[in-house]
Amino acid sequence: MSSNEERRKGLRAMMPTQMLFNVLDNPNEYIRGHDSTVKRLAALDAEPLPKPKSESQLILARIDRKLSLILSILAESSNRKNYMNQAIVQDISEFGLSFGHYTDFPIGTCLEIGLVLPYTEGRLIDILGRIVRILPASDVNSSDRYVYGFEFTDILGSDQNEIVQWIFTKQREEIRRRRETF
Repeated sequence: MSSNEERRKGLRAMMPTQMLFNVLDNPNEYIRGHDSTVKRLAALDAEPLPKPKSESQLILARIDRKLSLILSILAESSNRKNYMNQAIVQDISEFGLSFGHYTDFPIGTCLEIGLVLPYTEGRLIDILGRIVRILPASDVNSSDRYVYGFEFTDILGSDQNEIVQWIFTKQREEIRRRRETF
């Protein structure tokens, strides 16, 4: 077993939490939530402004455009993406997760997911990834037919660190619980 595989195994935690997702035909379709904002701001900078009479009028015109865009972005709901599917995450690591679902997805299917960690109060972590493993669901009472292994291919480092911190917190809680029972 390689050290990378050992590390993946060591940082995995059971995590029954909500996951929202969309199936993508191509990974290039993925746009991170805040990336769309940056692209919209860059597009504003590229647009020509009316001829200003002075440098200060030019600056004020740019500020006015950006302020209007920022206000419209703030007025949007916090979930800018319209996720079409839901699933429950079974376990998670810093490199991927597993989830159950009733749909038959082939290996290699690209998904964009919005992951809700329990303590983030509804904040979605945007992640792009692909299905790398398929197992039949073992829980007879579940409506899920398959358990999918999902590998992260595009995740912010800060979001990955947040997942690792959550895993460490869960592991510490479990160790405390075991000690209390003995």
